[in-house]
Amino acid sequence: MIVTVVTPTLNAVVYLRECIESARRNESKNVEVEHVIVDGGSTDGTVELCESYGLRIIQGKDKGIFDAINKGSFNSSGELLGFLGADDVLLEGGLEAIAGAYRHSCKRWVVGGIRWIDEHGNILGGLAAPPSWLVPRIFVSFSWCSIMHMATYISRDFYTELGGFNTDFKLAGDFDLFARALSKAPYERVSSQIACYRRTGMNYSATNPQLAAHEASLVQKAFGPKSKLERRMWRALMQVWLNFRNPQWFFRRKLGAILWRLGLQEKKYL
Repeated sequence: MIVTVVTPTLNAVVYLRECIESARRNESKNVEVEHVIVDGGSTDGTVELCESYGLRIIQGKDKGIFDAINKGSFNSSGELLGFLGADDVLLEGGLEAIAGAYRHSCKRWVVGGIRWIDEHGNILGGLAAPPSWLVPRIFVSFSWCSIMHMATYISRDFYTELGGFNTDFKLAGDFDLFARALSKAPYERVSSQIACYRRTGMNYSATNPQLAAHEASLVQKAFGPKSKLERRMWRALMQVWLNFRNPQWFFRRKLGAILWRLGLQEKKYL
């Protein structure tokens, strides 16, 4: 099975080699990895690095990260499509787990767990895939996108049916896409961690919290319950489930908040 991994880049050379190597390590007898780079005009050696690996590169200006991912996805050949940030890392065996779940479940998309790391690769905790009973009104009632895009793979025909990402969104495109996907078909849940999400404090959503909140509210309005009470109920349910399912993550966040208030930890790691 060919699995396409699309990586949008713009002056991303600092972490890109690790990203590329992680995709290569996921090649197996059952998984052929097609790694497509979509570059928006890098000047830091990003393109040259990709060329040295013999990767396919799509170059040119875009309307943002979700437009870049669409370009790569609609100009690829994989049966499954996934998206990996230039500073993120696929865990070894991650695509084997995704492809296996896809084949055996016959569902149109697959969602796994992630591991958070810092800029040096130190582990900050993990987050399991959300529950298999998730539906749009519960999903969007939560305050952030609990389906991690770097651990989510969608069949080509389903991605095409969905029309890919809505490029009007600059930050919440994944939140919107997954809400639309959930409204049409349930996903297959993979219990293992598929990829690492690098938290540096410079992630676009972290540096633009007001825009992130505004776009999230648009998705919530489109797919969530009208009742504030119902939204609070679903949000509380998801919070309890995530805390129970991810105790290490829960206690680390609580400890991190205390350390941050004492000035002993940077907020970007919370």
